[in-house]
Amino acid sequence: MKNNSAVRAVLAEFKENELIVASKLYKEKLSGRISEAAYYKTLQRMCESGELVKIAKGTYHLPKVSRYGIVPPLEKEIVAAFTENETGTVVGYSLYNTLNLTTQISKTITIMSSAIEGLTKSIRNIVIHQMPLRFSQEITSVLHGLEVLQNYDTIQDINYSAFLKFTEEFALSFNAKAFEKIISTKAYKKSTISFLHEILNYYQVENNLSEYLSALSVYKHPKMGELYEATRIS
Repeated sequence: MKNNSAVRAVLAEFKENELIVASKLYKEKLSGRISEAAYYKTLQRMCESGELVKIAKGTYHLPKVSRYGIVPPLEKEIVAAFTENETGTVVGYSLYNTLNLTTQISKTITIMSSAIEGLTKSIRNIVIHQMPLRFSQEITSVLHGLEVLQNYDTIQDINYSAFLKFTEEFALSFNAKAFEKIISTKAYKKSTISFLHEILNYYQVENNLSEYLSALSVYKHPKMGELYEATRIS
């Protein structure tokens, strides 16, 4: 009974439909008070009684009930749980759409986030990948750029004019320290770094990216002059 009360008291601090990451909650609030086994047993019982809803492995929420029944968390609420307070950012086609690079959409929303403990978590149509960084504006900007360049060849129906506008804005706001933090956390292809090197050089932005590349290698990626010429002709 004491265990149940302790868990319920902590869960009462959450709003309806606010996502609850069980392992994180236990470590932060309950690890010194009850056993982990008793904790998860209580969560299981609360799910069985309808006091709690399991939305994915290790992830729960307090039910929001209308006269029509339980109202599940909205997509934007799930995304916010893994991106707010500089804990993550949306990438993939949702990012490409925001940047006007394509009108194509994907049924899957992809997130990079520090707010999960495992490497990957899936909640409905949302896939979250672990990336242990503080997603400041500088980090997010460089990460978005790297994601676009890494996946350039696979972006369907890409708008080349919008892409060139993006490359210019990305180059002029490039932050070398943010770049170093990101690539120390996630490996990007050498061709992606070479593509970025090409872009920075084209816009005459000083950089040291040659240090990450081999002078003996030829990396396959578009050339900026060719992209501008192709856009002009079309």
